[in-house]
Amino acid sequence: MDAGGLKPNTWQRLERLSSAWNQAKLVLGDQPDGAADDEPGVVVNPRRRARTPLTESQVDAIRTARANGESVVSICQRFNVHRMTVWTHTRDLF
Repeated sequence: MDAGGLKPNTWQRLERLSSAWNQAKLVLGDQPDGAADDEPGVVVNPRRRARTPLTESQVDAIRTARANGESVVSICQRFNVHRMTVWTHTRDLF
């Protein structure tokens, strides 16, 4: 590693942290990122969102409800989605 203009004290801290990190990796063994320790095949941090996207009929129902004057909060509660999701699908109506 290059000091890159760091102060000597900061550089020493960085070297100690790097050393501790490398030692911890050796002790724990190399496991793929995101894999759970106790259960093989279980992903701790999924790369994809867990929620299923809205269907076309749901999007149409959201747009219709918003066009009829229903509030965003009401639509959010009915479809169990975030208000930004409703806004994204209805922003061109008004």
